[in-house]
Amino acid sequence: MSHVRECSRLHCHEAAVATMTYGYEDATAVLGPLSPTAEPGALDLCASHAHSVTVPRGWSMVRLITEFEPAPPSDADLQTLVREIRKAAKRDVPEPTRVSPSVFRTDSDVPDHRGKLAMVPQEGSADIDLGASSSSNSPEEGDL
Repeated sequence: MSHVRECSRLHCHEAAVATMTYGYEDATAVLGPLSPTAEPGALDLCASHAHSVTVPRGWSMVRLITEFEPAPPSDADLQTLVREIRKAAKRDVPEPTRVSPSVFRTDSDVPDHRGKLAMVPQEGSADIDLGASSSSNSPEEGDL
């Protein structure tokens, strides 16, 4: 479980960088730096939503800051990360499953093209068998 607070907006999973609180008696919303702890009734907002948030007609908005930076990781964040890594390291890894031999290809499944050199047909030329040991099918040095 992560201690990084997310934006309070629906379907937004970005990290929160600002907190907006409301003063109902003054019809005022205050947008400021991210509060140290999540407070009931306050909205934690990502940078994008903090820049675009609006208030109802007749309300006023007080922006305490205009540049938003992500909160640095806290000791709690680092401790949570250490715990999660330790849990992952203790998990049992399942044994690998063996593949049945029937899925491998046999030599008969693969066409044999070894030793054959296909050349562009020209008058009086033919395919040359490179696997042959006789010198009668071998091209002369000047023919290449």
